Amino acid sequence: MDSKESREQFEKLYALTKKRIYDRIAAKCYAIDDVDDIFQNTYLAVIRALEKLDEPPPEPEAFVMLICSRQLMKYYSAARRLRERIAVRIDSTDVQSPELSDTFSIEDSIIDRSVLTEIHTLLRRKPLTTQKVFFLYYKRGLTITETAELLGISESSVKMHLYRTLDEIKRRYRSKEGAE
Repeated sequence: MDSKESREQFEKLYALTKKRIYDRIAAKCYAIDDVDDIFQNTYLAVIRALEKLDEPPPEPEAFVMLICSRQLMKYYSAARRLRERIAVRIDSTDVQSPELSDTFSIEDSIIDRSVLTEIHTLLRRKPLTTQKVFFLYYKRGLTITETAELLGISESSVKMHLYRTLDEIKRRYRSKEGAE
C-alpha cells in the first residue's frame, strides 16, 4: 500500500479498535502507568505493519489484537523488568493549574491537590487488580459487568474491590476531618 492508502487504513483500524485495545492493555498491564505507553507503541507498530502490506489485512481486529499482544510482551520483557527494578523511578504526575476565578482559593487548591495525591498513593499501594478495577471503572467509565469480563473476574469481586477501597478512603478522610 502507498502511504495515503496505509494512512486511510490506519484511521479505519484505529477508529474500529481503539477502545477495545485500550481496555485490553489496561486489563493485561503490570502497572496502570504503563497503559498509555503500550497503547501508543501498539498503534505505531500497526502503522509500520500496514506500510509493509500490499493490501489491507483480512481480519483487521485480529491484526491489531495480535500486534497489541506482541507489544505487551515486548514492553514487559525480562530485561526491561530488571532495568525498572534497578532504576530509581521518579513519580511524576500531571498537575494542572486550576482556572482562576473570583472564588479561587490557593489554600483550597493545595488541599484538593494534596488529597488527590494521597488517594493516588493509597491506590498505588493496593493490589494490581484493585488498581485495574479503579482505572477501568472510574477512568475508562466501564460498567461493573464490563470490568469483570475484561479482567476475567466475577462482578462481585469487582464490587468488593471498589467498595472496600472506597470505604477505606472514606474512613481515612473522615478521621482526618475529625482530627482537624
